[in-house]
Amino acid sequence: MKSIMLIDDDAAFVRVLGRNLENLGYAVCSATCIDDIRDCLSVARPDFAVIDVHLQDESGLDALELVRKLSPSSTVVMLSGYIDIATAAQAARSGAADCLVKPMGVEELEHALLSAAKRKPDHLPRMMSPAKARLQHIISRWEKNDRNTTKTAAILGMHRRTLQRILQNAGMVRDPAETYRAPSRFEKLRRLHRVWSDALAAG
Repeated sequence: MKSIMLIDDDAAFVRVLGRNLENLGYAVCSATCIDDIRDCLSVARPDFAVIDVHLQDESGLDALELVRKLSPSSTVVMLSGYIDIATAAQAARSGAADCLVKPMGVEELEHALLSAAKRKPDHLPRMMSPAKARLQHIISRWEKNDRNTTKTAAILGMHRRTLQRILQNAGMVRDPAETYRAPSRFEKLRRLHRVWSDALAAG
C-alpha cells in the first residue's frame, strides 16, 4: 500500500482529499503545521508528501526542507494557487519534484504524483542573472495583482507606462477585462506551469 502525507493548513481540504485518497488505497497521514509533520514522520516514511506553499503561520518551504531531511526517499510535490519564480526556484533546489495548482481532483493528484516519482529532480537550477530576477519579480507582482497594471506600478513605485513597456518587451499581453476578474483555473495552471518551468531552467 502506498502512503502519502498531506501538509496544508486548510483542515477541511485535507480531510476531504485524505478520505478520497484512502478510497484509492493510500495510507494517509495529515499535518497542518511543522510539529504535525514530525509526528507523522516519527511513525513512518511516506512514499509521497504534498505540501501547500502558503501555510498560514509557517512556510511551506520550511516544511519541504524538514520532509526532505527526515524522509529523503519521499517524492514531494508542492501545492499553490500561484507561486512566484523565487519560491519555485527555492522549492526545486530543496528537492520538490513538481508544483500543482489548487484545487485539483484526486485522480489528477494521483497522476501527478506518479509522474513526479518518475522524474525526481536530478539537478539544481542555475542562478538567474540580476536582470532576469528583476523581471520575474515584476511579473510575479503583476500576476498576484490579477494583471492590474495600475495597481502593480503603484506597488513597485514606477510609472504605469514604464511597467507596460517592460511587460510588452517580455511578451506579456494584458486583456483589460482581466483587471476586474479573478483568473480562471486554466489561467492559474498555465501561469504556474510557466513559472515552475522557468525556475527549473533559470539561468
